[in-house]
Amino acid sequence: MLTTPSPEERRPSPEATSPSARSRLPDGRSVELPSERLGGWLPRVLNTRDMTILCLFSVLLVSNVQLIAGAGGSAYIYWWLGFLCFLLPSALICGQLYRLFPGEGAVYVWANKAFGSFWDTFVGLFCNWFPGAIGLTIEAGAVVTSVQALNANWLTVPWQQGLAEILVLVIAQGLCQLGQRRLMNILTWVFLAYISMIVLLGVAGLAWIASGHAVQGDFSAQGWRVSAANYPAFATVIVSLLGMAVPLNLGAEVMKQRTGGRYLRWGVIITVVGYLVATFGVLAVLPPKDIANPAFIAEIFGLSFGPVVGTFLGVLNNLILIVYFVCATAAFNLIFARLLLVAGVDRRLPRVVQRLNRQRVPANAMLTQTVLNVVFVAILFFVVPAFAPSNQGLSFVVFLVTINGASVIWNIAMIGLFLCGILLFVRYRRQLSGRWIVPPLVLYLAAGLGIFSSVVAIYSTFFAGSPVPQALGNGDWDYYVLLVVLGSLAVGAAYSFLVPEVEDLVALSRTQRSEHPGQRSGNDVHQETQKEDSYAQQQHIVPPSSPRTTAFSGSVPTPQNQPVPSELFARTPRRSGSGSNSNLPGRMG
Repeated sequence: MLTTPSPEERRPSPEATSPSARSRLPDGRSVELPSERLGGWLPRVLNTRDMTILCLFSVLLVSNVQLIAGAGGSAYIYWWLGFLCFLLPSALICGQLYRLFPGEGAVYVWANKAFGSFWDTFVGLFCNWFPGAIGLTIEAGAVVTSVQALNANWLTVPWQQGLAEILVLVIAQGLCQLGQRRLMNILTWVFLAYISMIVLLGVAGLAWIASGHAVQGDFSAQGWRVSAANYPAFATVIVSLLGMAVPLNLGAEVMKQRTGGRYLRWGVIITVVGYLVATFGVLAVLPPKDIANPAFIAEIFGLSFGPVVGTFLGVLNNLILIVYFVCATAAFNLIFARLLLVAGVDRRLPRVVQRLNRQRVPANAMLTQTVLNVVFVAILFFVVPAFAPSNQGLSFVVFLVTINGASVIWNIAMIGLFLCGILLFVRYRRQLSGRWIVPPLVLYLAAGLGIFSSVVAIYSTFFAGSPVPQALGNGDWDYYVLLVVLGSLAVGAAYSFLVPEVEDLVALSRTQRSEHPGQRSGNDVHQETQKEDSYAQQQHIVPPSSPRTTAFSGSVPTPQNQPVPSELFARTPRRSGSGSNSNLPGRMG
């Protein structure tokens, strides 16, 4: 005769619920994370256009052309090497991995499937999130640069620049509180205005040549030569092309799964065309001595279209860039907050970061990123200058060291992504039969090229020399960038190591409390038992009521038959109508 086990008997032991135990089932299958079932809780409103726009906000930055055009004709060689050795491989690997494991926080999920519970937090979460979080300050700094391009006498001292960047971060945070659909509509219109300026750069180059002027860039035989003197341009190209995977952090919010593959295709095409057109405009019109000018686009318009039209277009361009970079700050906050969301759902971070607001966006995760960047900006522009009042450029030097250290960490994350591709393609080759987007050999070659390109970019960051030799020599540059990299990685590794231990302590504490239920009401014990049983079922420790299968055979459990526990989400007021919580699958706490 079968008997129903008591709550104490059904509750898993701390050892059974530890991350190391949860990483694999007894039959070797990969465990489905709770965050992989967020599809029913997050609004599915993103289409191919939206994902493409988010991709281009991450990858297509016209100011990068300024850094690469100094290589002359060889800039085109380095662009094509970057497209073929890094951009295209990134798109191919991400497209195949998303077909294999779609979901929110894609890079984090893939790291979990490939490496387990420590590396998913370290490589999948930290190494991908940290550079993106710093990206908010980079985009806010670009707003300051665009304002200075309007008038060189504006925002000239550190405290003014700091206040301006904090204001940008606050405005971007406000934009992020809008519903997903409303924010994406704003980003789309702003991006269209931005891409029109890139098109005008190409038109300016054609107009310059058509009017009988000589091409200003170095297209001589020497200018086309690839040498040690200009090879750092290749590393700059790789850094410019980082970010193809980041829209997949919103992988559970797309209307259709095939949207992931489509946006990658359009993202690659528009990125390639955009960078080549902008590089042509710069090399055709701008004298080499003026390439470092922050207002280089306005100068190109003035030279090509004359003082009246050129001045108008230059001012319009700077105004568009100001709005664009404010929206780019919001876009980065939107994208990388999803990593905090899934980490909170999977108990890698405190639960507070995964709560949704009424528009069903992770407001707490976004606010966390905004606050961290406000603190960073305050240190840069208020604390650092206090140590060297006579050195107004110290804040910029510290900023450069930090973002270059972050770029090294992002390249490490990309190496992890390519390794995920190799491991998962080999591990699931039978399930992928007939589902390859390109032949497997091409994917393995793409992963190898991507790893090589990332290593070159990391090497160049340290050994290409200091970008500000007058303020920081080469030796000091290497030392401080390495300090940022190793310090950041140490923090990430320590946290990733401690997360399983904390989870074990929490599970042990709950087990011990359950042994003395007399100190609490019976209703409290019953509610806690329900929550822990639900979480245990999600981790495959307690057999669920409905059979579970792998992602490649049978039906995949949905929130309707396997609800996400209510403790994972914030309490929101119930509303009637098509958008009410009652119409969403599962339960809302």
